[in-house]
Amino acid sequence: MNSTPPTVEVLSLPGCPGAGETVRMAAAVAGALLPGTRILDVRLSEAEAAQRGFPGSPTVLVNGRDIEGRGPNASGAA
Repeated sequence: MNSTPPTVEVLSLPGCPGAGETVRMAAAVAGALLPGTRILDVRLSEAEAAQRGFPGSPTVLVNGRDIEGRGPNASGAA
């Protein structure tokens, strides 16, 4: 079993109304289940979102994988 806590990234675009609550929920869940988990609040510009193939705002990644199983798309918007 891997003893290293995962890294959780909450990716969002500027002005995303759900970003703050998503960060809070991710921190609460991770803190309860896997203490020591790093929670990163990552705000992307429109250009960064397009470059990354961002699937929508907000998006939660655990160790780089979308928790909803979505892959990148070309739109960069929700």
